[in-house]
Amino acid sequence: MSISRLGRAKGLEKYWSEHLGDQRETAVDIISTVPNHVVPFDEVERYPFTGQIELKGEFEFEIPGRNGEPFTQTGEYQYRTESGLFLLLTPSDLVDPETVFSEINTSLSSRVEIQEALSLSRQSLWEFISVADSVEKLNLRGSNGTYDATLLIELLRKENPIEALNTAPEFSELNSIDNIKDIIESAEPHSDIDGIQDLDIDLYDTLIDEVEATYWFEGSTAKVRYLRGELQIDAENSDVREYAIQLFERDVMVPE
Repeated sequence: MSISRLGRAKGLEKYWSEHLGDQRETAVDIISTVPNHVVPFDEVERYPFTGQIELKGEFEFEIPGRNGEPFTQTGEYQYRTESGLFLLLTPSDLVDPETVFSEINTSLSSRVEIQEALSLSRQSLWEFISVADSVEKLNLRGSNGTYDATLLIELLRKENPIEALNTAPEFSELNSIDNIKDIIESAEPHSDIDGIQDLDIDLYDTLIDEVEATYWFEGSTAKVRYLRGELQIDAENSDVREYAIQLFERDVMVPE
């Protein structure tokens, strides 16, 4: 599964080329740029970024060696012109994404930069999660403590959630949540719990720490993980990967 660092830029395509960095001493060289017209899927309703271009390719990052001789690592990038989504895939822990973003921004015009480590809207991220075909993990942090909401869903589906909370070991971590019994008693009857959309969660008082979800498209799946500014997509083919990205753009990369 590839792990990409999220960034965002506006108008980057005006300055992006394989010659980026030629005029300044930086540790990053853009070694390929492949443009591609993004074709919106009909299945992604209300997609707001029609007509955008995707720029993708490879970069080289120079790392100082122990003996004074530098060596290079190669990574990949993807930038989408209308949504501004920038994904940076670094090859190993030897390459720090923050340093790569900083070096690229040093080479760019002062009129444009890549914003790194995005702070995403809770409401927007929640909308992206809510359209997943399944959610395998949803770690939430709020006034009631930190918990995996998928466990809470399983618990609420039990005939007697309070009894299951006290006796079933798989739900033991939920006991650390303040007022867990109040949450259970205020929930809908177990037969009405279909998914995360049925949980009564105060988004203004809840942080989404980590998400693992699966999206289906034409019989194939993309497993998506979001964790504090990192987006992982393990897709069975390029179409379902593009489908997941378009959903993420529509729901999370809302037009500024």
